[in-house]
Amino acid sequence: MKTTSGTKTQTIALFSGSLLFQIIQVGTFPILISQFLSDSSLSSFAIGIFVAVAWIVVFLAGPFVPSLIADVGPHRSNLFASCFTLVSLVMLALSPTPAFIGLSSIAMGMGLIIRWIVCDTLVVHVSATHVRGRMIGLHEALMGLGIGLGPLLFVGTDLQTVVWICIAIAVLGQLAFFIANNSPIAELEQGPGTGPGQKFLIRVILTALVAAFVAGLIENSAIALLPLYFEHVDFSLQISAILVSSFGFGGTLLQPALGYIADRWNYYLAQMLCIVFIIGSSLVVLLFTEQMLVSLVALFFLGGAAGGLNTLAVIEAGRSQNAPQIPAAMTAIAMLYTLGGIAGPVASGASLELFQNQGMMILFVLSGAVLALFLVFHRYQATFGPDNRQ
Repeated sequence: MKTTSGTKTQTIALFSGSLLFQIIQVGTFPILISQFLSDSSLSSFAIGIFVAVAWIVVFLAGPFVPSLIADVGPHRSNLFASCFTLVSLVMLALSPTPAFIGLSSIAMGMGLIIRWIVCDTLVVHVSATHVRGRMIGLHEALMGLGIGLGPLLFVGTDLQTVVWICIAIAVLGQLAFFIANNSPIAELEQGPGTGPGQKFLIRVILTALVAAFVAGLIENSAIALLPLYFEHVDFSLQISAILVSSFGFGGTLLQPALGYIADRWNYYLAQMLCIVFIIGSSLVVLLFTEQMLVSLVALFFLGGAAGGLNTLAVIEAGRSQNAPQIPAAMTAIAMLYTLGGIAGPVASGASLELFQNQGMMILFVLSGAVLALFLVFHRYQATFGPDNRQ
C-alpha cells in the first residue's frame, strides 16, 4: 500500500464530502420519496417497497464496486457516485411521480453504494492501526450526523424545496471530494488478496456481517418509516422529523465511544452493549409512543446502538492488514447492511399495516434478540468448538 498520510485539510475534506452525501442519500432521500408517495393511494407496505428499491440496487451493484475502484481509482469512482446522485435528485425535481421516483431510487442506490465503499476504504487506509477504531468511529459518527441532519431539512419547507437544497449539498460534497482527491489517501495499491485476507473475510462473515444486517434493518426502517409510524398518534411531519433526527444524532455521539471500547477493550462487549440498548430503547418507544420527550430520548439511544453495530462491523473489517482485501471487506459489510436495508422497510411497512403502532418496534426487539443469540452461540463455538478442544 502506498503512503496513507494525507494532509489534515484533505482528510477533513474526505470526511466532509462523505457527510454531505450521507445527508442526502440516507438522511433525506428515503423520507423524501415516502412523503411524495404518501399523497398517493399507495399503502404503507407499497411505500416500503419503493424505499427498498435503492437498497436492492445497492445490493446488486455492490460486488462490482471493488473492480470499479481498481479500474478507475477512487477519484473517478466518487465522481460517478456524485453524478448518479445528482441525476436522481433532478428526476425528483422534474416529476415526483411513482415512475420517476422508481427511476430516481435506482440512480440514488448507485450513487450511495459507490460513495459508501470508496469512502470506507479510504478511511481505513488513512487511519494508523493503533487509532483505527477511533477514526472509523469518527467517520461513522459523521454518518449518524448525516442521518440526524437530513430530516431537519423538512422542518418549515416543502418537498420540492428540500430537493433543491439536496442538489446544492451534492455540489458542495463533490467539491469536498475534489480537495480530498489531491491527497495520497486517494492512491490505493491494487492487487489480488491472498493468505490471511481470505481467512479474515470468512471470520467477518461469521461475526460482523450479521450485526451489519441488523443495523441496516433498523436504521433504514427508522429513517424511512418513523414519520408514518408516528402518524398513528397524530404527530405532524415536523415533529416526526425531529424524532428521526434524534435517532440520527444518537448515531453521531455514541460512535467514537464504541470505537474506543473496541480499540481498548473488547469488540464483543461493545456489540452486546448495542444490543441491550436496541432492545431497551425499542420497548420504551413501544410503551410510551405518545409521549414525545420519552420517545425522543429512547430514539437517541436506539440510533446510537443501531449505528454502533455497523461501526463495529467496519472496525472489525478494518483490522485486516492486507490492503487489496479492504475494498472487498467493506463491500461484504455493505452487502449485509444492504440486505437489512431491503428487508427492514418492507417488513416494517407490512408490520405497520398489520399492527399499526406496535409492529415496527416489536420487529426491532426481535432483531436484537436474534443477534444476541447468534453472538453468544458464535462465541461459544469459538471457545469450546472442536477446533479449540485440547
